[in-house]
Formats: sequence, C-alpha cells, structure tokens
Amino acid sequence: MRDSEIAIKLQGISKCFQVYDKPHHRLMQGLLRGKKQYFKEFWALKDISFEIKKGETVGIIGRNGSGKSTLLQIICGTLSPSAGSVDVNGRVAALLELGSGFNPEFTGRENIYMNASILGLSPTEIAACFDDIVNFADIGDFIEQPVKTYSSGMMVRLAFAVSVHTKPDILVVDEALSVGDVAFQNKCMAKIKAIKETGTSILFVSHDLSTVQIVCDRVIWMKNGNLKLSGYAVDVCQEYYVDNVNPTGNALSTEEAEAVIVQQITGMARFSTIKVVNDTGEPSNIFNVGSDLRFEFTLEAETDLEESVIAISIYRADGDWLIGQTSREKNVVWSGCAAGETLQGQLSLAPLCLASGDYKVVFGAYSTDHKTCYALTDFVASFSVRTNYQTWGKFVHPCEWINH
Repeated sequence: MRDSEIAIKLQGISKCFQVYDKPHHRLMQGLLRGKKQYFKEFWALKDISFEIKKGETVGIIGRNGSGKSTLLQIICGTLSPSAGSVDVNGRVAALLELGSGFNPEFTGRENIYMNASILGLSPTEIAACFDDIVNFADIGDFIEQPVKTYSSGMMVRLAFAVSVHTKPDILVVDEALSVGDVAFQNKCMAKIKAIKETGTSILFVSHDLSTVQIVCDRVIWMKNGNLKLSGYAVDVCQEYYVDNVNPTGNALSTEEAEAVIVQQITGMARFSTIKVVNDTGEPSNIFNVGSDLRFEFTLEAETDLEESVIAISIYRADGDWLIGQTSREKNVVWSGCAAGETLQGQLSLAPLCLASGDYKVVFGAYSTDHKTCYALTDFVASFSVRTNYQTWGKFVHPCEWINH
C-alpha cells in the first residue's frame, strides 16, 4: 500500500509504565539515579503494528485494561511510546474522554474557539462553522454559560460537534457517545457516515458491539496489551463476545467428549458414546446459525430398564442455562431393555437457532415419569456457533418476515 493512502501506521508500538508501591519510592528512584530499581514494569502495550487507510472506519474493542486508551493516546500524540514508531498523516480530532480539552470556566462559545484553534483552524474558519457546531450540539442558551454548569450529555454534545465540524483528517471517538440519548446517538451516527464519505479516517472505540459492527469496516481486538485479532467487524466481534462469555476456554472439544464421558454412577445405565455431528454425519464442533446440528448417542443398560426418555441441557460457556428438553415432549420413548443391552438415538437441532457463542452439553436418561434417573453426564460435549452477520441476544429464532 502506498504511503499516500495510509492515515495511521504503527510499527512495533510498546508502552511501559513504572508502577511504584509507595510514593517515596518515586523520589528514591530519582535520587539514586537508577542504581536501584524501586518500581515494577507494567507493559500496557506490547509490539502493536497495524495500518489504517484514509477513509477507513476502524473499531477498537477490548475489555477494560486491555490497552485501548493508551493506544489512542499514543496515536493522538498525548503519550509517547516506549518503543516503536507511529506515523499519523493529517489533522486529528479526538474525543477521548468527557470534557477533555475544555476549560470548565470558559463558556461553550469560548471553548469552541479554543478547541477549534488547537485543531488548526483560523478565526475566519471557526466563524464559518460556528453556527453549524451550535446547531448540532443543540444546547440552547447554555452556549453562553460556563462549561462547568453543563450536564454530561451537554458536554459530549458540544465536544462531538466541535470534533466533527472542524473537518479533521482523522476522527478518534472513545466511548463518548455512550453518554448521549438515543436521538443524539442517531444524529452522531449519521454525521459519522457523512464525514466518512468525505474521506475522513475514523477510529471508533466502544463496548457496544452492535454499533461497532454496523459502523466499522474493520475491527481491532485488544487483549492484555496485545493485538489479539484484526479483521472483518462481524467476525472479530463474535470472537470477542465468545471470549468474554468463555474466558477460560475450558469447554470440552468433540474429540475429548468422545474419548471420555464423565457421568454420575447410578448403577442403572451409562452413556457409552455421545457425538456432535453435522448434516453429513461428520464430527464437528463449529456450526453456523441455520445449519443442522445432530447429537448421536448410545445408552448402555447396567440393569433391566423400563421405558426411557432422553434429556438434554445446553448451557452457554458462561454457565447460562439456555435449553432443557426431553424426548417425551415429542412423544419419543425408548423401549425397555435388559442389562447389557444398548439403546441408540439421535437428536437433531435443525435449523440451529442459538446465537454466536460457545456451548456445553449435558445428557440424561430417565424413566417416562422423570422420577428415576437412569444416567446423567457432566459436561460431555461442546460446540461453537458463528454467523456472517450481526446478531443480538441469545437466540436467532426461526421466523418469517412479510413485507406488505
């Protein structure tokens, strides 16, 4: 890619902070001039490299403490990296935190002129866009009042209005829009779309994955100071969501589930096989919403059994119980059998309507009145669900839309 097409280029960016256990340790560090180290190193960023094209909207997501804000401050020039280089081509307008860059004693009018001049606009240019800024902020007569009298919503209205009307080459927005109401957020989204079409590059940081997927061309996922993943917004947001509901990543794989089935000892029956397969019968643990997912199982009787019903429970990786059903609900019952005999069956979830995430499965076998438990497993199978479009909630329910 030619340098003329790049708005932001980071190469090997790392940032280390010195953390002192006690206040006087900072003084001792200075007096001894490094002869003894009184601080601990905390690496907020570790070898971060990426490029953002001109006119591209890129989201940055990650949990609190992942390094997002430190990264933005380095891009905006308010913080220097410990290692690496950052090249920013163009004027940057940044909305990093509520009220940043505002003098609380100045009026809204005075802060507009001060902030716009810092962004490089001349008094004539500021005067030309002043009315547009005021109309967009929509704070009425408060424009002539000190900013310290503003509510948080009024503050973000004015700050955002200044940022987007000064014609920046790069706009950086860090969680600021979460303060505004829905009407203002819609107004901001429309403005972001408009300035994007003029060629402005946008860095958009938010915990609202729905908005990130809608607004951004690409998403960067930060985790523990590292660049965990970068790519298509929907794909990265799904992986981030799954990681948040399953941070340990300790769900059983299909292969592990087939190798050992951990279950309760009832002395009546046991599950000897449980498999997760796709519509062709091949073992799989990754499925798309709307596809066919099947469980194949074998129950081995350890004593004579009367008629049996099979039960399944499906949990999200964070432990949320989503599905609890038995075969009796569909009037499916397995005949009684003698000790040593086996019962086989399958359960098909088609179409699969679970939303993106990681899931774990428990199987059980019961008498038809559910009073006697013949067999009950621990978590014995797991699978993941993905989509190629935005999803919300826990289910993508089969439905039919009609356009009259």
